[in-house]
Amino acid sequence: MRTLLVALPLILAGCAVDVDVPFDDDHDGLILTEEIEAGTDPANPDSDGDGHADGVEWTKGFDPTDPNSYPYTGEYHVDKGCREGHTPTGNEVGDITAEFEGIDQYGDNVRSLDFCGKVILLKSGAFW
Repeated sequence: MRTLLVALPLILAGCAVDVDVPFDDDHDGLILTEEIEAGTDPANPDSDGDGHADGVEWTKGFDPTDPNSYPYTGEYHVDKGCREGHTPTGNEVGDITAEFEGIDQYGDNVRSLDFCGKVILLKSGAFW
């Protein structure tokens, strides 16, 4: 009985501990601090209206505020920190080329800088 009398005040007092739980109001996969960092609308799960949730775009390396920037169908890994600061050095093997775009095997328009640091195989053809 003595144990119950000691435990009863603890049960009645409860645990008054502040807990900071990150919350995702628009259910896009980004919490408020990430929404601010990404520049997205915390009340809109698809800030740029491209059909891809902000959280999916952000975690896969794309810009959730640009409707022309969204995850590729081929699920290629994109290093978002690798896109800036590139100066073309030439057109020889090992040089840095100017950015270009092309259509991949899934019909997506892909950007060359999304593949920086990787080898890109280009297939071309001509009809004469």
